[in-house]
Parts: sequence; structure tokens; C-alpha cells
Amino acid sequence: MHEPAAHRDELGAGAVLVTGAASGIGLATATRCHEQGWAVGLLDRDEERLGAALATLGAAGAPPVAAEAADVTDAAGVQVAVDALAGRLGRLDAVVNAAGIGGYTGDVVATTPERWERTIAVDLTGVYLVSRAAVPHLRAAGGGRIVHVSSQFGLVGAAGSPAYVAAKSGVIGLTRAMAVDHAAEGILVTCVCPGPIDTPMLRASHADGSVAARAESERTAHRSLLGGPGRPEDVAGTVLFLLGPDAAHLTGAVLAVDGGWTAG
Repeated sequence: MHEPAAHRDELGAGAVLVTGAASGIGLATATRCHEQGWAVGLLDRDEERLGAALATLGAAGAPPVAAEAADVTDAAGVQVAVDALAGRLGRLDAVVNAAGIGGYTGDVVATTPERWERTIAVDLTGVYLVSRAAVPHLRAAGGGRIVHVSSQFGLVGAAGSPAYVAAKSGVIGLTRAMAVDHAAEGILVTCVCPGPIDTPMLRASHADGSVAARAESERTAHRSLLGGPGRPEDVAGTVLFLLGPDAAHLTGAVLAVDGGWTAG
């Protein structure tokens, strides 16, 4: 058997790359990491919000923060951005893949090929592309952590969302496959599955007046055991645990951070 490489996390915070870092769970995660002493690389396609996030974290002082605008579906752009952030931070010890899109598309007949492809591209292929670009940097650092953000709908079905459910289920499968492939290198790969979280994406879904949106809202009303949506910081706290020394024996793990949504 191979012995895992030494983990940077055992020595304290290092440098983390967060995708979808301009808002929601990604921004909350980047903020919590920075507060805990991580150097943070921000990646998002929304340049305006990304600039605001960079300014806010940068104003908080050390450790360093850097940002690169990129669409996670653009393989060449992702490679350039990840390499640039690793270079500016001096190393890369961890990655949090939080970028994603939602939206109801209807059943498989109503879901157009264009919407199917875009959802899969962002929510699943984007995770693969960022991981592909980042793993060589984690190898160079002697190991590290990767945390993928899936969804409760990676664990169960949803009305009118075949593309989203397929993509988020795929993220869970990718987590397990990567855990197997990279354990011997000291790269631990885990996944969080948030339930409803008060983010711009959730608010947009609540504003969706489609038949599918109404059906899912009625089907899942009051589903959370803890009542109402969670906060981005609730997910960020779990991610921070997965990046830290207390999670040194966790890989391939899939954690529901859903207020008991999938338990009932």
C-alpha cells in the first residue's frame, strides 16, 4: 500500500482556490477561509462582483487575496486562471468548487438540449476542469484538499430539474472517483450537499413562476427539519472543517448540509 503524502493542513492554513467566489456559498467560504488565515484565490465569471469581493477581502489585510475572472466551462480559461492564482499566491493547497447554476428546465421533454448542456457544463464539467487544472499544483505542494459543492438534489430527485439533478449527482460520483485516484498522493477529496440556502440562486428559483417551480415548491414545502433556508455561512463552516486538520481521515465523504431536508 502507498503511504499518503504529508498534508499541508496538518501544518496550518495554506492557500485555497474558491470558485463561484463572487457570491453565495463561494463568497462565504472565501471569507471564512481568509478569516482563518488562508491565502485565498477567487475565481468567478462575474467580474463586477468578483472585484467587489476582492476589495472587501483585501481591505481586511493579510493573508493575501488574488482574483481571476473565468468561466468554469472554458477549459483554456480555467487553466490560465488556476495557474495564475497559484503563481500569485505562491502555492496551492486546497480547492473549493462552489461555482454552479440552477433553474428549472421542465421534464426531459421540456428540457432543451441547450439548457441541458449548459447546466451539465457549469455544474459538473466545470468541477472537472478546475480539478484537472489544480491537481498538479496540489501534487507540487505535497498533497491537499478538494471540496466539491453538490446539492441535496445530488442525493434525491426534484421536479422539473433533470439536468441539475444529473449534474449534482455526477459531482458526488466524481468526488468518490477522485478520492480513489488521489488518496496515495495525500489529496483528500470530499463533497458537501447543501439544502436550500439563502443565496441569489435560491432567491431566483423562488421567483421562477414556471409550472415546474410551483410543483417543486408545493412538494417540498416545510421539508427542512430546522425550518427555512440555511445561510451560506452554514455551508462555509462545514467546508472549513473539511479543509482542516480534524478532517485528516476523511476522503470520499459526502456530507448533507441541509437542515435535515433529506432525513425526513
